[in-house]
Amino acid sequence: MPVPIVQDTNNTQLGTQAANPVLIPTFDANAAPVQNDLSLHDILGILGRRKKTIIATMLLALLSALLLTMMTKTTYRANATIQIERKGAEIVGFGQTEKVSDTFDSLNDPFFRTRYEALKSRRLANIVIDDLNLEQSLEPKAKGPSLLTQLKSMIGLGKEKSSSGNTVSYADLFSKKLLIQPIDKTQLVEIVYESHSPEEAKQVVSSIIENFIRLQIETKNETGEYAKNFLADQLKETREKLIAAEEALVKYSNDKGILGIDPTQTRHVKKLENLNAALVTAEIKRTEAESLYRQMQRSGSVSTVLSNPVITSLKALLVKLDGDYQEKLKTFKPNYPDMQRLQQQINNARGKLKTEMATIQRSMRSDYLAAKKQEDSLRADLGGFNKKLHKLQDNSVDYNTLKREVDTSGQTYNALLKRFEQVNVASAVNTSTIRIVDPVVTPHNKYRPNTKINLLLGLLSGFILGLGLAFVREALDKSVKSDEDLKRLTGLPVLATIPHAGRLMAKRLPKIVCKVPNAPVAEAYRILSANIRFMAGKQNERVMLVTSVSPEEGKSTTASNIACSYAQMGMKVLLIDADLRKPTLHKKLQIPNKSGLGDFLAGENDLVGVTQPVKDVDGLYAITAGNTNNDPVSLLSHERMAYLTSQAATRFDYVIIDTPPVKGFADTLILTSLASSTLLVAKEDNMDSRAIKHTLEQLTRVKNNVIGFLIADSKKAAIDKKYYSKYYQGTKLPMLTGKKVNLAQLSS
Repeated sequence: MPVPIVQDTNNTQLGTQAANPVLIPTFDANAAPVQNDLSLHDILGILGRRKKTIIATMLLALLSALLLTMMTKTTYRANATIQIERKGAEIVGFGQTEKVSDTFDSLNDPFFRTRYEALKSRRLANIVIDDLNLEQSLEPKAKGPSLLTQLKSMIGLGKEKSSSGNTVSYADLFSKKLLIQPIDKTQLVEIVYESHSPEEAKQVVSSIIENFIRLQIETKNETGEYAKNFLADQLKETREKLIAAEEALVKYSNDKGILGIDPTQTRHVKKLENLNAALVTAEIKRTEAESLYRQMQRSGSVSTVLSNPVITSLKALLVKLDGDYQEKLKTFKPNYPDMQRLQQQINNARGKLKTEMATIQRSMRSDYLAAKKQEDSLRADLGGFNKKLHKLQDNSVDYNTLKREVDTSGQTYNALLKRFEQVNVASAVNTSTIRIVDPVVTPHNKYRPNTKINLLLGLLSGFILGLGLAFVREALDKSVKSDEDLKRLTGLPVLATIPHAGRLMAKRLPKIVCKVPNAPVAEAYRILSANIRFMAGKQNERVMLVTSVSPEEGKSTTASNIACSYAQMGMKVLLIDADLRKPTLHKKLQIPNKSGLGDFLAGENDLVGVTQPVKDVDGLYAITAGNTNNDPVSLLSHERMAYLTSQAATRFDYVIIDTPPVKGFADTLILTSLASSTLLVAKEDNMDSRAIKHTLEQLTRVKNNVIGFLIADSKKAAIDKKYYSKYYQGTKLPMLTGKKVNLAQLSS
């Protein structure tokens, strides 16, 4: 009957009991560990392992936020909303001294941006500070910096000094507490001020609005006064220019004897326009006539000829006669009388057409010559009139220049006088473009510190910082976290994972395979035994060493349960306690330790004398540590130890040797050279990557026979306990005795 395939805890097929066993994986000390990307499972695992760090960081951040909140002085915020309009109440519709744009964009329009910046101006801040005597409330305390200030300084904040230090003025300190917030797509602006006193906050906002309105009206008045003064100066200067220009015009007229000149020369201009228009018409007419005449000369036909009714009728007659001639030519010869008569008619028609064309050509030439003569006549008249007009203009140019100066000065003077009168009236009726929408009220609720927000931010920042610390600690931690990490680190398989047994199972744990065969821990040890058996095969693989990196990792318990498991399978097993420094197998197996391995190696007893059966497990024999007074290294190095393993391998199906930990002792390095395979036991919460690699390097330098790892005391169960209990409810594994039973019989 074939033996079923046995798989390890990671569902990797290890082998079968066949003629050719599976090759045992070997450890390569120079191989670099495989680096895999973090998966969601890995990240959750890190968070689970470092949850204490995350929770502690969150609590510390929460406590810090609470302390900062308690140390922060209470402040209040008062606010009001005003409306800034482009125009105030329009009492008069003239005399405005400000240009108002028709576009509207409350955030980008220069008009509104100017008003917003004016609300934050240093001038307005100083006026409010002086009105309300805010110097004392704005002045920082003279005592040393508080804990909050120190913390702010550590993170780069709070570098301001008082006005006495000549670093920040009162206006700068005032502006840090003031917030001007325009409301998008509206003409509304919210004014907010923060203070330790609610009454002071209200008074500051009210003072800002009142002084801003007053400054705006004063600015308009100043602009009006400036405009009136400017216009008065311009009026005086323009009046002087006008008087001087009129005097110069009168003097020139008297000197030249000019009584009156048509200033615009309307009659001459009209005549000049008529001559130019007639000349243009003549040029067009001559050009058209010349074009038709030249085209007639070149091609003998133009569009005018083609549309002539006489020409059209002659051409139609000629086409008809020619068609009749060609039709009759199919029947008669050219000498036939009718054909000759028809030919004579064709010739007559062609003669008339030629004569008519010559007549039209002569007519076109006559039209062209007449148009050219008219054009030349008009051109001569225009030239003579231009000379006459130029002479007239030369005589009147100085007069017109003086006249224009008088007219221009008069127009400018009238316009300035009218504008001066309008500004004078409009300046007296300036109104404010600022309107209060929501008046300021005394705040009753504190603005800061906001305990809920601060605690929430502290909790969130603590969580983020905790995550960072968790991943940093994970990166710095050199311990192995899982069996997958152990496989990536060493290249060796994890043959089984033994779950944590609990307090009730602790006393039965050394022989739990026999004592509580239905327990998940016992099943895990049976999986380990089967994996070791089918990995190693049958040939020359009978001596196995069980060791660990450090003490107290469960190697002796593992050796005992592997031996019990093989004995239950009907095999003859010898279990040797080679831990001469701290022997424990005799206690776990509950057998005497009067003489043992130490006595045999010292030559005080023979092999049969130190070998004793384990009464409650058939097929299991043990050699305890015995006398441990001598040096363990010298005893284990004796040739009697090699003799023992060779003889035991011939008489037993399996020889299992329990040795001291590798770390700090040479005992295991001596014994591994005598074994055919070595099993390393590692406790799940004590797997240091550097210690494991160092241990493997030491073992492989002696003999490369490490077959894999056993992870003991695992927090995660290798088997589903509910499924296991349900499946094996009421089932008892047989206590096998003298006859040998293979694994196939056991599974059946």
